[in-house]
Formats: sequence, structure tokens, C-alpha cells
Amino acid sequence: MAASSAPPAGHASRPSAPRALALRLWSQPRSRSIVLYALVALLFLLASVVPGKDDSLLARLERAAFDTQMHVLRERWPRPLADDVVLVGIDERSEEIFTEPIALWHMHLARLLGALGEAKPRAVGIDVVPPARSYDNIVPGYDLALFRAIRDARQRTKVVFALTVDREGYAARMHPTFLRVIGEDGLGVDQQFQDPDSVSRRFSEAELGKTQPVKTLAGQMLRAAGLPVGAGYIDYSVGSKVEYVPMQDVIAWKEQGDLARLEKTFGGRMVLVGYVLKRADRWALPVQLIDIDPDRSDGLGRSSQPGVMTHLQVLRSHLASGLLQPLDQRLRWALCLLAGGLVFFHFRLATALAVVAALTAVVAGAGLYAIREHQLLVPVASIAFTLWAGFVTRAIVDGIENTVERGRLRRTFAGQVSPAVMNEMLAGSLASGVSSQLADVCILFSDIRDFTTLSERMSAGLVTNVLQRYFDRMVHAVHRHEGTVDKFIGDGMMVLFGAPRKSADPCRDAVRCALAMMSELDELNLEFESEGLPTLTIGIGINYGTVTVGNIGSSERHNYSAIGDAVNVAARLEGLTKELGRKIVITDAVVSRIGEGFQFDPLGAHQVKGHSPVNVWGIRTARPAPVAT
Repeated sequence: MAASSAPPAGHASRPSAPRALALRLWSQPRSRSIVLYALVALLFLLASVVPGKDDSLLARLERAAFDTQMHVLRERWPRPLADDVVLVGIDERSEEIFTEPIALWHMHLARLLGALGEAKPRAVGIDVVPPARSYDNIVPGYDLALFRAIRDARQRTKVVFALTVDREGYAARMHPTFLRVIGEDGLGVDQQFQDPDSVSRRFSEAELGKTQPVKTLAGQMLRAAGLPVGAGYIDYSVGSKVEYVPMQDVIAWKEQGDLARLEKTFGGRMVLVGYVLKRADRWALPVQLIDIDPDRSDGLGRSSQPGVMTHLQVLRSHLASGLLQPLDQRLRWALCLLAGGLVFFHFRLATALAVVAALTAVVAGAGLYAIREHQLLVPVASIAFTLWAGFVTRAIVDGIENTVERGRLRRTFAGQVSPAVMNEMLAGSLASGVSSQLADVCILFSDIRDFTTLSERMSAGLVTNVLQRYFDRMVHAVHRHEGTVDKFIGDGMMVLFGAPRKSADPCRDAVRCALAMMSELDELNLEFESEGLPTLTIGIGINYGTVTVGNIGSSERHNYSAIGDAVNVAARLEGLTKELGRKIVITDAVVSRIGEGFQFDPLGAHQVKGHSPVNVWGIRTARPAPVAT
């Protein structure tokens, strides 16, 4: 006979070793937090490199954070710059005054250079590409006039002309004579480094050159002024809104002999000359630096502005405290991993949300402070991402665990506590252990009359069946009217209205519940009659007052209940129903709080055991019980 391949008894459902290890790790809070922490670190890594370093989620978030920081700093904490860069603008009015094509503006540029030379600025940058060919055959003397103006200006100050490059990085063609007059140290590439979203945020001659550093227009102006050329993020928070001086005005000041005005406006300062036309040479910048065509943007808050503004802000950053330097990558990782440690802490959801929001605000504030005071660019988006990743990861896991635990508690305690008490337990509103507090509640006591005599004529099994069917209907009526079953006392029951969960009108709820219980009993008695079983009669007493509610008992065994004089009176009223021949007896404290809607009968003051006389009322039960909403 072949040997059986079935596993031995008790081993069929044993999990595999890896699965058993995973379950054991997940079952321990500390190891589970370590797993979640590793997951957050993995999310951070993926968000940093997928699909690429410059196009990753965190790279995009950091760019958006940078733009926001620049906006906030300019709006809330503006930093005007002493001896700010002056912009000489070539605008639409310039084209109206100087009617020749711009390629033939030799004489106008010569006059402009002559005017600026009189003011003796620190350095002049001309963001206008020098001519690629001679036009002397069109207007004789044009080339010579510009040559002389450049030579004279360079004798009085430093002059740098823009040099354009094609897509392959080769310099544009220039007239040889202009090249000799200007000299290589008088030329600077007019390009700037752009992020993948085509916005200029960084300045780096090394990165711009790719294979080798290139000398930019702004860099050459700084070198001409004897200043170091740095690399980093452009500080767009430095400087006020730019108000340019039209080119034609500068020429007019010179021709009018207003040398004092020229000296006051340009003397000892960095000067840029460039186009401020609305139709051409537009660059996407993080903030609005000049009020030219302010409504023109890309829809993402990034303003389309004249290209010369990028050079101007690079100069401003160098003249102020320097370019912004990003935090070291190792420190960035350390701060983000520290932020991910939030998964090790357990908070209630609302508390955790408040903590994460507060920490995010702190990080954002620290980022602004670091820029303003230390020229340091903190990766606020990466830190905030890790904080929220830790929060969401922990919240999801805790939410799943809480849901599972709530389901387990409901299954475990279903039928042992009232739904209202269960809901308060799951919501954490009931303190653990013995505890109590005062509450205004309405108490209902009900009892089956002469049930002891009835039970003597029935078997034990039949008695249990009758009671179960009776209590099923009564409890259903209680729960429909927001009541809480406090306890069962033999064939009686005690019900609370207004605790543990407060009710807008506990007295009305209690009276409507009493009527519903009577209606349920009538239907049940019809069933008992058809089955040959004895019918039941009950009495109900209802009272309202201030009682002590909570977990009452010993430290080892306690139940949610209510104690107090109002409870005792309600119990005594139930016993008074037989004496008064009424099914429901209600105290004056209940009736006075209900108002209209019920037909009450005054029954006068009656003595109850252990208490002073109580004014009580009856209620007519012939009317149908109100339908619970």
C-alpha cells in the first residue's frame, strides 16, 4: 500500500516560515513601526528618482516650493537693495521714436553709450546682440560711430555685450571689427540655465556650459566690476519692483545737458540695457519683477517677463548676500528620514493631523528664515512630503487595525451591552475602569405583572422562550427610540434615555418608547394567543432627574449604569401601576418637559416607598404608539 502524503494532524494550516516571520513582526508594535518606517523611506526614495532626478515628484514639488517662497518673501518681507541694478529699457515707445529697423540703430546705441559713459556706472551690460554684418553701404559712417562710442564708453566704465548661441551651443556670427573693438572680455552669453519646466531658477556657468564653463552676460559684468561669480539659486526675493528708464529718456538727458541726473541715476551702479517689449524675448520667472504685461503668465503662477530680468536678478543676488545655496544632500536625507520617524508615534487621527500640520508650518517657516537670514535653501517640500507620507501611512494602518478591532469588539460584546454604550466605548468617550459623572436622564422601568405565577404553570424551556420573545420586542422598541438598556432584572428591565449619549428630548423619547413597548406587547400577545400561550401584562414607570452615570462596580467587575434618587423613584412607579390600574405611570418632572403631543391624565400625589409623595400622571394607551423617526 502506498504511503499517505497527507500532512500530520495539526500541521495542515501551519504557515510557511517567511509568512510566520512576517506575521510575528507585524503583531509587535515596535517591529511594525520599523516596517512602516522602511516603507516611508522607500516612498521618499522613489519620489526622488522616478522617473528621473530632475523630473521626479519631489523635484517638481521643490520647484513649486521655491516659487512659493519667493512670492511670500517678496510680498511679506521685501528686501530693497541699496544701489540696486538700473534697467534701461527698449520699449514700444523706443521703436516709435527710432523709426529705423533695430539692426540699424547704430547711432542710437552710440548716443546711449555716450550718455551712460558720462555717468560713470560701475559696469554696463548691453543685452542687445552686436551686428552680424556692416551696414556702411546703407548708411555710411554708422559702423564707425558705434565703434567710437564703444571705445569711449570702455575708457570710462566696463561695457559687456550679449552674445547669443544657437541650439548646439555655438556662438552667433559677429562682425569681425565689432569683435575686435569689444574684445572677448566684453562679451557674455545671454543664456541662463532653465529647469525642466523652462523656468530660470538657478545660475551656474558650469552647468550652462555642459562640457566646459561659459562666461555669461551677468558673470562678465560681475568680473568687470571686480566681484566673484558664484553658482546657486537666484534669490528672487531681493530688490523692489523694477522701474526701468526708457532708452530715449537717457539719450534726451545727455542731449539736454542734464549730467547731474545721469550721475544720480547711474553713477557707481550696475546698469543693464535690454528689451522690455511685450511681444518678444519672454522668459518664465517664478515671480513678477516688473509691471510690464503683468497678466501674462503660464497659468501656474509663473510670470512671462523680459529675458533681461533674469540677468538683472542674478546681479541683484550677487550684490546682496549671494546666491542661495541648497542644503547638503546628506543633511537633506537626514532631515527627511528624521521626519519619517513620525510613524513611530501613535496619536488619535485629529491629533496626528494637527501635529503634522503644525510641523509642516514650522518647516515652511524655517525655510523662509533660512533664505532670508542665511541664504540657505532648505528642502521644505521633501521634508513635508516625508512628514505627510509618515502620517498617511500610519493613519491607513491604524485605520485598518481600528476597523478590525472595532469589528472584533462588536462581535465579542454584541448582545452584552447596549448599542449606545458600545458606540461610546468604540469612540473612546467612556473612561476605562470605574468612573462616573452627573447627568440629567430619563429612566424607564418595566416589569411583567404576576410573571412568577405564570411561570409556575410553564416548563423552564417555555419560560425562557417566552421571555426571549418578549425582550426581543421590548429591546427593539428601546433601540428605535434612542434608549440604552441598563440591565435586565428577572422579567423586568431598566432603560436610560439621555445617557451615555445625550438626547435633545430624553423625556419625549422615553414616553414614545413606553407607548411603542405597549404596541409591541399587543402584537406579541396575539401571537401567544394563537399558540395557546398565556398573554402578558406589563407596567411601566418613568421618571426624570439628575443621577450618577458611568462604569459602576468594582475595579475588577463593573457595568455602565445609573444610580440616584431618580432611579429609585422610577422603580417605585412601576410598582405603583398595579395599584393605580394604569399601564404607564409618569412623574410630573417628565410631563412638564414634554409639552403637547400626548394625552396625559392627572393621578394626583402618591406615596412611594422610601420617598416623599410624588405627583404622577397616566397616559392613554388606546391611541397608536407614535412611529419612531
